[in-house]
Amino acid sequence: MSVPAVQNAQSPTPPASAAPPAPSSGTAPAASASGKTEPQAPQPKPQDASSQRCHTSMLSGSLQPGEPGAGQRYAELVLTNTSGETCNLYGYGGLQLIGADGRPLPTDLKRTPNPGPTLIRLAPGKSASATLHWTAVPHEGEPTDGQCQPTPVRAEVIPPDETEPLSVTWDLGEVCGFGSIDGSAYHS
Repeated sequence: MSVPAVQNAQSPTPPASAAPPAPSSGTAPAASASGKTEPQAPQPKPQDASSQRCHTSMLSGSLQPGEPGAGQRYAELVLTNTSGETCNLYGYGGLQLIGADGRPLPTDLKRTPNPGPTLIRLAPGKSASATLHWTAVPHEGEPTDGQCQPTPVRAEVIPPDETEPLSVTWDLGEVCGFGSIDGSAYHS
């Protein structure tokens, strides 16, 4: 199934050097419900020829809720290697919230620099996660009586360097701020 307006998750090709890159100060491409994304400057990444990158077909996903407080919400977006091969995961992924009717909801995933990208070798059965943060407090222009936005029932997740999404259940409530979510790079 093709899902429109999914955050771009492609990362640039790695340089020949195996040295880790310095953190980037660039901003993430912003995806809106209209599906438009803003380009971002490429980020170099280390190369490890001993294993391939993790393809969507090699992974499963889940969301682990964090500790909420004062209208703030947190979760770990976990990707697990379900294949029989070790693979590499590096960088940021994409995310699109989906409503109960199967339609995309407003989603604006913004990259945070902490933690930044590091090369993760995922052995079979091992996991890496990206830290997500959003608010449950309505922003200006959102309803203050009732829901600020429709509540997602799932999210389409695109692993780094991939274009095909995998679906995860979203049972973490609404995302105020017109679907604004801060997301880290994947980390172990």
